[in-house]
Amino acid sequence: MTPLVAALLFSAPPLPFLTAALPTDTGVSVSADEKTVDLHWRDDVHLQLENSGYELVVRFDRPIADETLKDFARTAGDDLADLRWNDNSLLLRAASGRRLEARADGRDLHVRFVPEPEATPAPTIASQPPMPDIDMELTIARAQADAAAGYPDLARRRLAPLAVAHPDDKRLQRLLADMEIAEGALALGAGRYRNLAADDPFARQTLAESGGNVAAAATARGGKVFWQAEGDLNAMIPLNPQISAGAGLRWFRSEADTVYGPTGILSNRTSYSTIGDLFATLNLGAVSRLELQGSAQLDEKVAGAGLRLFAGPPERQGRLVLAYHLPDLATPEQSTFGGHISRAGLGGTIRLTPELVVQADGAWNGYGLKGTGARTTSFTVAGGFDYLLRRGKPSLAFSYRLDAEYVDRTDIRPNNLAYIPLSDRENHSFQLISGMSWTRWQLTGAAGWTFDRKGKTNGPTANISATGRLSDGWRLQASGGVSSISRPGISGRQLYFRIALTRYLGRH
Repeated sequence: MTPLVAALLFSAPPLPFLTAALPTDTGVSVSADEKTVDLHWRDDVHLQLENSGYELVVRFDRPIADETLKDFARTAGDDLADLRWNDNSLLLRAASGRRLEARADGRDLHVRFVPEPEATPAPTIASQPPMPDIDMELTIARAQADAAAGYPDLARRRLAPLAVAHPDDKRLQRLLADMEIAEGALALGAGRYRNLAADDPFARQTLAESGGNVAAAATARGGKVFWQAEGDLNAMIPLNPQISAGAGLRWFRSEADTVYGPTGILSNRTSYSTIGDLFATLNLGAVSRLELQGSAQLDEKVAGAGLRLFAGPPERQGRLVLAYHLPDLATPEQSTFGGHISRAGLGGTIRLTPELVVQADGAWNGYGLKGTGARTTSFTVAGGFDYLLRRGKPSLAFSYRLDAEYVDRTDIRPNNLAYIPLSDRENHSFQLISGMSWTRWQLTGAAGWTFDRKGKTNGPTANISATGRLSDGWRLQASGGVSSISRPGISGRQLYFRIALTRYLGRH
């Protein structure tokens, strides 16, 4: 889940998980009996405890620095099974064979891990509500902690039975809608917002998005030997809560210093192309979807189709990609003579911890030209991980990416030139990524270095992007940067820039 989605998810009471600058004036200590671990606030703080004996929810009005809570977890050691937190609450789970005893004393929180045989009843909380209310509050707190840690599917599954049992509880319905939106179930979440008559900015924006959109974009990218400019206009509308359909047009202008052709090597070649697209999205339940695409390069009579299947929630998602003769202009030869690509690939993403997300994809690729089958085939591997170093404003994460392609076969023309000349590439990129929200804008920047183990070009990789709401129904995106990640047939440093304007068609 991106920092923007995580921030927007919790815009509703009672526990908004909005990021904020975190203080560093808290501390961790261990009492003399080595069974009680303490958290200390230097300034006045109000602490509210809800303890089931095995799980403890602590609500507070002063946030705690990530490092302080990580120190707490290290100090607790094997007695602690899980610790999750956000800006105004935390959830602790005791390890198997342990119970929790907790006490708030002014600015101090005392947590004692007691072996089962020695367990004593948890202290009674003043004005404790009836047990069913405590159970509901604990379930809600657990769900919010799970979602804040990057597990919206787990949070949704916790809340769903409660929402069924309490259909008139607006707080539960709103929280469940937030989780559905985080998982990508836009229609389900928007339907709940509409039933609740939600009128906060996030709800209004979600309702606008649920009605479809019209988008226009312009992109420029390239390096010393190959440049492309692209214009894109498309529209997508929902036919029902499960199916959306759309169409679009893409215009390309490509400039190549060198092109391998049937009559020899062509120099300084400029070409123009138009591609028409038809696409549809089928929602397969709350956490899976199928995307279908049919495309045709209108000026070269190249046509094909493809699909992408996304199975599972964001924290553990599988992917399948299939394509046959989809128009493709990635290389100078394809942009000049009408290119297409066929592909079959598998991949997935998994969140191993609240801070660590790992992803990997592999595919077979067949590059071809108009009137031919695959003339160059290859295997691509993409993967990497993201590790969150700091929550808050701004956030900070470390990222590693592998982007590699290994050529399997290259067909040669009768003039001894390759139809589509490709070579092996293996890019290893390391970046620091930072993001923050500012008024209606989400700003993200990244900078790092790329090593190409198969080539000779190593260099910087950096980008900056801004996404902002001009109103509930209008969104503007702009991004640009420099890349040293080689592309099919293209090596060396490249620049890119993109700007997109989207009009959402839904109504509140």
